[in-house]
Amino acid sequence: MPNFKYEVIDSNGRMSKGIIEASSIADASKMLRSDGKFVSSLAADTGTSILNMNIGSPKLKNKDLLLICRQLSSLIGAGITIIRALDMLYQQITSRKGKEVIGSIYEGIQAGKTLSEAFRDQKKALPDIMISMISAGEESGRLDEVMSRLAMHFEKEAKLKNKVAAAMIYPVILAIVTFSITIGLMLFVVPRFAMTLASLDAELPALTKTVMGISNSLVDYWYVYAGLFAAIAFFFRAFKKSDKGGIMWDRFKLKVPILGKTVKATSAARFTRTMSTLLRSGINVLESMEITSRTLGNRFLEKKLYESRNDIRKGSSVSRSIRGISEFPPMIYAMTAIGEESGTLDSILDKAADYFEEEADAATAKLTAALEPLMIIIMAVVVFIIIGACGAPILTMTGSIL
Repeated sequence: MPNFKYEVIDSNGRMSKGIIEASSIADASKMLRSDGKFVSSLAADTGTSILNMNIGSPKLKNKDLLLICRQLSSLIGAGITIIRALDMLYQQITSRKGKEVIGSIYEGIQAGKTLSEAFRDQKKALPDIMISMISAGEESGRLDEVMSRLAMHFEKEAKLKNKVAAAMIYPVILAIVTFSITIGLMLFVVPRFAMTLASLDAELPALTKTVMGISNSLVDYWYVYAGLFAAIAFFFRAFKKSDKGGIMWDRFKLKVPILGKTVKATSAARFTRTMSTLLRSGINVLESMEITSRTLGNRFLEKKLYESRNDIRKGSSVSRSIRGISEFPPMIYAMTAIGEESGTLDSILDKAADYFEEEADAATAKLTAALEPLMIIIMAVVVFIIIGACGAPILTMTGSIL
């Protein structure tokens, strides 16, 4: 049976901690409460192994969010209580982070919090759209419907991410192969040719001297190059993580010819899909814009969308407020205006999301189609230069003999 870490408060107000063994988090809670104690914290015990350390982002993965929403929608729709539904969900979810989140939500409700409050306490692990929609669903009494919409939203978001990631696998592999071949030739092949040519005491062309000089430098000072590469990677990553640097980098990506179109189409799909999901759940336009501004995947566009809320505060419509975002496709403005005029903004945006997701797929396919031959050409040029530098002296000596 699994172990659970707990913190309890007795009738005298004294807190105690420990580990209890139980078949489920619900059973563990019952066992602790049977002694008249108040459970302030209860979660799965993951131990102190380095394998159980929280590494990476605290956010739950899409597959966990999808499982949570689907299961809660089905269980709540079947008339099962929230407490029982969470306990059943805890048994089904397999990821450690997912178990910790569900366990904390369960205990929050046991302590007297509402479902939305318990979910809001886990804002480090859960996306804003999920917390806001659960709050709206709880207030309207349509929690099962809201969970179903969230499940559909996360499913489509996962498909979009997977398509982009799958399309980029081949170009990334080509880049790694090109780099590996170049380093291998410079470290192992060129030095042997250099020793052979040195024994022949032949006059070397400029290209050969340059390539051999680079090769010797890599062999003798490889640790300097490794340190320089690591430093560049570290500072570039820190630059992208910073607010100003991240916005500058994301703005640059929008200006790259083929990549920019892919980023714009993907951001447009996320904007329309997220806005549609939030508006259908009864969340007001201003809050929907604020939540959506954190889901586009491009910080430059997120900043511009967040700033557009000021126009809505002044009484402007959504279509007018986003016209200042020139990076969005013009179709967004037209579709949003039509939706506002007809009073069907949520359904119009939902249809627009389907269109932009197809556009994002097509743009990603074009980007991949352009990158593949480009990487092959780069690899061929690099190999040709190295082989040419090694072969040129031999051809020269052969010609002089003949």
